[in-house]
Amino acid sequence: MLNIEGKERVLISPLGWGLGHATRLIPIIADLTDRGCSVVIAADLPSNELLRLRFPTLEYIHFPSINIKLSRRRLKIIRLIQIAMRFFLLTYREHKQIKKIVKEYMIDIVISDNRYGLWGATERSVLITHQLRILFPIPFRWAEFMGRWYVKHYAEKFTECWVPDRPLGFRFSGELSSPSKLPSNVEYIGIQSRFTNIGVEKGESEWDFVGIVSGPPPQRDIFEQILISIANRLKLKALIFQGLPLGPRLARTVGNATLVSHLPDEEMAQAIISAKLLICRSGYSTVMDLVALNRSALIIPTPGQSEQEYLAKYLAKHKLFLSIPQSRLLSLTLANYKQLVKVSNA
Repeated sequence: MLNIEGKERVLISPLGWGLGHATRLIPIIADLTDRGCSVVIAADLPSNELLRLRFPTLEYIHFPSINIKLSRRRLKIIRLIQIAMRFFLLTYREHKQIKKIVKEYMIDIVISDNRYGLWGATERSVLITHQLRILFPIPFRWAEFMGRWYVKHYAEKFTECWVPDRPLGFRFSGELSSPSKLPSNVEYIGIQSRFTNIGVEKGESEWDFVGIVSGPPPQRDIFEQILISIANRLKLKALIFQGLPLGPRLARTVGNATLVSHLPDEEMAQAIISAKLLICRSGYSTVMDLVALNRSALIIPTPGQSEQEYLAKYLAKHKLFLSIPQSRLLSLTLANYKQLVKVSNA
């Protein structure tokens, strides 16, 4: 691991594809500030706002990454090619931009979460990723070697590559962090969650289920509407986190569903561990949050997102979580709900 004395100016920069890349940096930022480092956050506006709520005194830079909009159904081939091309262009563009930022803000160390172009501007740089192996959709499985090359090639340009998972034993990221050939600079740094060291205890919940919405549009909006529909169709009282730190502060109700744009970590953790049933996506940052809280859930992969589909199947196989596809969630019955509550709390 990097030798950090505590006097350094450290730039932290998460990818803007969902808020998970920002939330899992919270324990790292907290550790750096505790050591006495001056931390500068360079991110998209939603990520900056989320981290500002936790660390209001830090410096923030608007440093856009990538704005992804998924298909309303599964990812179409043309859309996948467009996303891949944008990532390559993003890497090239950010590699040029980071040099200016480092010079202007006198940065000593750069820590990048899945932004592959942020190397070379300082003597010490870190790439954080759990995807050392990128899983392609079935029509593109033949090209997975290109994804592995891309990750390994750029990971090794950084001083170190940190993987947020266990160094030994069972790994929650499964094959994603265990390719046949690891980058030479890999360090497994353990589970990273915003809920680490938050002291909350399980209590009686007023909610029949709690839903957590995450990921890029329009699938996040579709998922939110499905959760609202379940609450009203089955007459279940639901609390739904929209994952919108820039959204309205006041909760609103849609029938039996109460929607909140964002809550402080302690309040959110309390709602999660006390929920009779938790329904959320199978994104890796969400998985780490649930592991940190020792909480099971019904995890629903985003349709067409290969990483989430793999994680949902892998973690359900090891009986850590329950999982069904989004299409089956639409037809959830009251009997299904009661069985899910029973199993998830067993």
